[in-house]
Amino acid sequence: MEDSTREMSTYSASGSSFGALTASVMGNSQRGKRQIVLEDLPYRTLNIDINTASFVRSEKMDKDTLEFTDDGVIIDNWNGHNDVTFDAYRLREGLRKAYQERATDIAADGDSDMVIDTQKPRKRIFIVCYHLPVIVSKDPETGEWMACWAESILARTANSAFVSSFDPHWVGTCTTSSPIENEADRQALRTLLASMDCTVLFFDEKVRDAHYKGFCKQVLWMVFHHVDLLDSRDPAFGMDFNATSTEKYTDGTLLDLESPWDQRQIVKWWEAFNLVNRTFAVEVTKMVQPDDVVWVHDYHLSLLPRMMSEEEAKIGSRLTKKIFYLHIPFPVSMIFKEIEFGATVLEGILHADIVGFHGFTDARHFLSSAKRILGLSHDSLEGGLLGVKYKGRTVVVTMSSVSVEPEMVDAVMDFPTTISGAAELKSKHGGRAIIAGVDVAQYLSGVSLKLATYGRLLQDSPSWRDKLVLVQRCLIPGARRLDEARTIREIRGIVSQIKSKYGDGVIDYEEVYGSSMPIDQRVALWRAADCLFSADVRGGLNMMPLEFVFAQKGKDSPGIVIASEFSGVFSILNGALRISPYDMKLTLATVDRALTMSKQEREGRHLRDIDFVSSSGSDKWIQGVLRDLFDQTESLDDGEKDSEENRSSEGKSVGAFLATAQEEQFTRLRSKSVISAYKSTSKRVIVLDFNGTIVLKQAVDSYLKRDSAGSTMDAPPTDVINSLRVLCSDPKNTVFVVSGDNKENVEQAIGHIPGLGLAASNGSCFSPPLREGSSYRTWLALDLGVDWASVEGVALRIMAKFTARTNGSFIKRAHSSIGWSYYSCDPEFGSLQAKYLVIELERELAAFDVRFVNLKGIVEVIPRKLNKGIIVKKILRDVAARNNNAGVDFVLCMGDDISDEKMFTSAFSFVSEMNEDYSNVVPSPPVIQLSQGTLLASQPFLLEKPVLRCNNQNEQIYAFTVSVGKKESHASQYVDDARDVADLLVELSSGKRASFRRGTEDEMHLMQFS
Repeated sequence: MEDSTREMSTYSASGSSFGALTASVMGNSQRGKRQIVLEDLPYRTLNIDINTASFVRSEKMDKDTLEFTDDGVIIDNWNGHNDVTFDAYRLREGLRKAYQERATDIAADGDSDMVIDTQKPRKRIFIVCYHLPVIVSKDPETGEWMACWAESILARTANSAFVSSFDPHWVGTCTTSSPIENEADRQALRTLLASMDCTVLFFDEKVRDAHYKGFCKQVLWMVFHHVDLLDSRDPAFGMDFNATSTEKYTDGTLLDLESPWDQRQIVKWWEAFNLVNRTFAVEVTKMVQPDDVVWVHDYHLSLLPRMMSEEEAKIGSRLTKKIFYLHIPFPVSMIFKEIEFGATVLEGILHADIVGFHGFTDARHFLSSAKRILGLSHDSLEGGLLGVKYKGRTVVVTMSSVSVEPEMVDAVMDFPTTISGAAELKSKHGGRAIIAGVDVAQYLSGVSLKLATYGRLLQDSPSWRDKLVLVQRCLIPGARRLDEARTIREIRGIVSQIKSKYGDGVIDYEEVYGSSMPIDQRVALWRAADCLFSADVRGGLNMMPLEFVFAQKGKDSPGIVIASEFSGVFSILNGALRISPYDMKLTLATVDRALTMSKQEREGRHLRDIDFVSSSGSDKWIQGVLRDLFDQTESLDDGEKDSEENRSSEGKSVGAFLATAQEEQFTRLRSKSVISAYKSTSKRVIVLDFNGTIVLKQAVDSYLKRDSAGSTMDAPPTDVINSLRVLCSDPKNTVFVVSGDNKENVEQAIGHIPGLGLAASNGSCFSPPLREGSSYRTWLALDLGVDWASVEGVALRIMAKFTARTNGSFIKRAHSSIGWSYYSCDPEFGSLQAKYLVIELERELAAFDVRFVNLKGIVEVIPRKLNKGIIVKKILRDVAARNNNAGVDFVLCMGDDISDEKMFTSAFSFVSEMNEDYSNVVPSPPVIQLSQGTLLASQPFLLEKPVLRCNNQNEQIYAFTVSVGKKESHASQYVDDARDVADLLVELSSGKRASFRRGTEDEMHLMQFS
């Protein structure tokens, strides 16, 4: 439940290890003699006598030499110059370096999925984590800095297949107990860690504390562990406003808060969070080259993928493939939405190519948040992966679990200290059945619930009092000190009550300062125990139950894991007994079942899990994630473009060939090209979609929307309206806005602009450009040959039924269109209801020539012949026929969704049919006048002139069809969103560059919801 490099700090990242330095150690008679890999042993596991290669316990760890806090908590000197366990490991590092040259680059075992091509240079991979997986200490006498790899799945091991296949480099910060006093210290650490392929970054203490102790631990950590704002009122979660400062905060302290959420402090933390992520982005971008992989680990750097993309954009090249992996839980969307900056955090993560989680539950919560906050839907991909469409890219979401390092645990099981430790535990407790528990001393670990359940078991079942003992170890990492202090006090109180009531023999309780126990002590406990009891309230992947399962190998009666349904291993271990720690009755029955389970059932449950636990080490996990990355992003890899172009086209289908050609031609719109063409022409037609093109709209699938579909308040930003006004005043221009909304809403939003033509209801009705000084518009309609009154009668009855059953939905009526809007509903329920509505409408309206469109949160019934392309072609034909068939020499058509695709194809169709005989083309539908008024003689629109031949047949025509958003489209070019459209319109009207993107976040917000 701590940081990824700490909470998962049980193992180094070795796969199959055969070591540089070995010692023969005699195991028990069953296991015999085996080779122990000293070189790969994690730091602070054992004391090593380097002369004899034997394993000894330190005499210095006597309780008389230890220091304690006022609360009685051991003060750990881990990583410091006075750490009594460090010297042996410093010497061990010397041995490691001496034998490092013997390590050869070998592939993983024969069952490895990673194939190494020795003819190609190794691909570089940057492992970016806030805490470098290293241990750093300073000799107090010589002032020399020393470093070695820490216990972590992210740490380097010489013989791993990962290191053999890639050229890895680590980037992050390092924590030292000895202060870094000056630039000389920093430079010494840079040089030292560079020799380990690490780049270390340093931050000002205030920035570091505001980022890590503030935003990471006080905001993100709580939210990611499903702690909402109401929970923050609990004493265990009261926000520690003093977490980043030794000075008393004047507006409230942790113990006396008027409000559980102080926005002023959080804003400062957020600024530091951005600064740290930006610094990482700048430094990593300086180091990377095309074709490199950047693997970002955990929530501390959740903005890094986006910021790296921004830094790469400044260079003008997408250099890297990016992975973001979260090692803690991801919360449900309802809690994640409580973070003010939640959308920004999500967008930061989604700039990665691969987003990884350890379990499907976390991935499901992530996808739900992406849908409800950003309006992004997901699809299944080939190979069982999930994909989220974001900014024209498919972001792959993958789930994979990592297990223990089997060779390491197997070796430790043979250590004399492990064997003797297990025997001592059994002897100490006089043959009692042992329930083991090792948990972080924090509220969410559920230790208090576990102890309460254990006490109730002793109360309800007196026969167990002389036969059972709970061996509980509580780890105190110091990451959430107030939480830990309160939790420890509560645990001590419960332990004291149990002992006073049932005797000291029923519970063996100890506290360990640090994020983990030495591995030999853990394995000794697992070997002695009959079951492992985990009662996590909310937790990520905990490696200890997996280690427990592995450590049961060779036992006559394997132990059983009791796992909380709120823990990460709940969905991994099929042989575990599963509980809810809140259901005491069920938990009591489960514990009793585990203790009385038959040998046959124990063996069966163990066999369910041992294969996975024994074969899913960090190497295999890394290979799997990288394989997903390369499989799913190969087509996006800039480094592969040349080889793709040189591949033979033989065997490629015509469809595939055309799709490839279209993809290559689908480029970002260059505004300079449009402006140049605009200035050189005089018969110009500009056709713009409304929602999503000149008005920035929120995604339909977003749960929290600031606006409502059908609202009359939707309008473009002021600069866009002014630009349209200028463009419409130019007699060389004909400007139309085409919308799927009804004519009343469209007219209210932009109908006041002189010279602007409007088309509503997907083009079924339209109003020619308004004359200067006129306040009344004339509306015309296309006669599409449908008995619309009869269609409405049937559709209204069905839609009314769904409206009554779906909160937030309503019916929209327009000319030749009737729609059911679920835009303001819960996105998932609204989408589900829309599917069933379409089924009923199709059945009841089968006799009518209509079709059904489900788009932008509205299910519409429209005439089968109706689409926006009809009105676009009619506009173009009418303009071309003016001034004695002068023709058209400039066309700009922009739209953002599938309903606008017909506009693009109609624009190209018009260009291709120019100078054709009118009898060879499909004429536009007849036009009827809906409202009173007169039309300009130059813009009749009522009758289509049956002439397509233009006087200037050799005149060049510029046609720009532009999709708003990069996606599969018939358009020839694209822009990112409505802000780019606004920039272009401002440039066309004024000749000056404008950028809504360079405005502040507040200006963006005003533009979006103005």
